[in-house]
Amino acid sequence: MPTLRGHHVASLIGAGLLVAAAVHHGTEVEAVGNVGGPLLAFALDGGIAVAVLAAGRRIARRGLSPAEEWRVARWTASGAVLALAAFAATLAVRVFEGRPLVEPAFPMLVAAGAGSLGGAVAGYYAVRQAADARRARDAVRAVSFVNHLLRHDLRNDLSTIRGYADLLVDETDGSDHAATVAAKAGEGLERIEATSAVADAILGDAGSSRVDLAATTRNVLSSVDDGDSVTVETDLPESASVAANDGVRSIVHNLVENAIEHAGPDVTVRVAVRVGEGDTTEEVGDDEVALVVEDDGPGLPPEIRNGSFPDDDGRDEGRAGSRDGAGSRDGAGSRDGGVSGLGLVATLADAYGGSLEAGESDLGGARFAVTLPHAPADSAGFDT
Repeated sequence: MPTLRGHHVASLIGAGLLVAAAVHHGTEVEAVGNVGGPLLAFALDGGIAVAVLAAGRRIARRGLSPAEEWRVARWTASGAVLALAAFAATLAVRVFEGRPLVEPAFPMLVAAGAGSLGGAVAGYYAVRQAADARRARDAVRAVSFVNHLLRHDLRNDLSTIRGYADLLVDETDGSDHAATVAAKAGEGLERIEATSAVADAILGDAGSSRVDLAATTRNVLSSVDDGDSVTVETDLPESASVAANDGVRSIVHNLVENAIEHAGPDVTVRVAVRVGEGDTTEEVGDDEVALVVEDDGPGLPPEIRNGSFPDDDGRDEGRAGSRDGAGSRDGAGSRDGGVSGLGLVATLADAYGGSLEAGESDLGGARFAVTLPHAPADSAGFDT
């Protein structure tokens, strides 16, 4: 025996309304001896009933689960009941006023049909919205799970590689290949930690901690080749703690890399960290720390100066190779790319409760300023 499902109930409500309309208007034809009026009325309330019946059949073809179908059925029935209750209230008012009730059945059928049809439509979209929200939550959980799984497995593998590479360094006759392997494994481990921190921040899983932005900036700049083509000027305090996690390293790395790669040859990059307390050289709030990266390159197109950064589908609306937008991150005229560095910086800054601003530098090129919440030593959280 077939199981009763929600779409059956919705269809039965429509069929019941259709039968009730047919019976009512059939008796009207016999009473008034005229077909035109009752037929026109039946086209209205019967047509609505047919629409409810069709909605039930459509729900059956939408691939909803039994629970979802029953939810739509409850919406359909509730819509009919509420509409009838509202109409009954108007009849009660008329009775209270002493006014006669003339042919209440027809408007009652219209109200019930309209209410059930509206309930079916509202119920279907409510189910769809709930399903979309559930899929979004599942996707976030899946991304979080994969993130933790990859960082665990890759960390173990790279730790093993680095351990064996260290043994080879001790056993070989001065060859630097093993040392290179060990160094790259170490860089890979650092990148995993930074990537994990980025994922935690974006997913909202990052715990409250203090990160020394000044020390992180020094660490990132230590890997920059300060040679003939790149001059790096720094203005860093001894320490500058911010409320964030290790994803701050990606903010510094992307801004510095952006300046070096896209400002042109013989670039000068100025990197400064400003703490708001007592600072008078930068517009930094008392509870903020600012990372400012400037260069002497060609600057930014107007849309970036106005605060527009790359969007989520990877199109680079950010740093261009010239003021008129010729050139892009990939070194050509294309504006397509992978995950945009500036987009990632803006996303992370927002996740940490800060912001990213772009403008013109005193050096003549671009200026990017990231402000993050200050985390003094006596604040809550733990150091990373």
